[in-house]
Amino acid sequence: MRVLVTGFGAFGEFEENPSALLAAGCGREHRVLEVAFDAVDQALQEWDPGAFDALLMLGVAGKASAFRVETVARNHIGPAPDVRGEVHGPGPIDPSAPPLLAATLWPSWLLDDTAERAPSVDAGSYLCNYAFFRALQRFPEKRVGFLHVPPASAMALEVQRDVVREVLALLEELPNP
Repeated sequence: MRVLVTGFGAFGEFEENPSALLAAGCGREHRVLEVAFDAVDQALQEWDPGAFDALLMLGVAGKASAFRVETVARNHIGPAPDVRGEVHGPGPIDPSAPPLLAATLWPSWLLDDTAERAPSVDAGSYLCNYAFFRALQRFPEKRVGFLHVPPASAMALEVQRDVVREVLALLEELPNP
């Protein structure tokens, strides 16, 4: 299975976003997205769906101590501005869409709690959830998942790289959808 990996660029206190470092260092095709609504929408529209089988999105969760395997994207965005100062909420991302979209990437065994990762049903109300929701809408025929990564102060980047590589190796063994 060909997996496209994404991370996010700098924002707020994260001058070096660990999700960008992990995406760039995963050894797979990757993209680093600007933390901006328009940039996410443009990237999703430009990507050729024939170029990948699965999309693994990474984003930092500032208070996390382990990886969070996001199982749903919520059709809601909060009031925080992106790095360009744009505000898209609070409110629904897409008023015509359902309130939740389920991740399509995760096999059940990846949702088991471990020391490094745990399942989550709250991808937040900022760009991570927005990108996850939009990706599920844009690529309904693809496997799409989102991993929230902890800050490097909570889990060393080398440990995080190992976790991402392990998840990718396991995902690539799955049959194509």
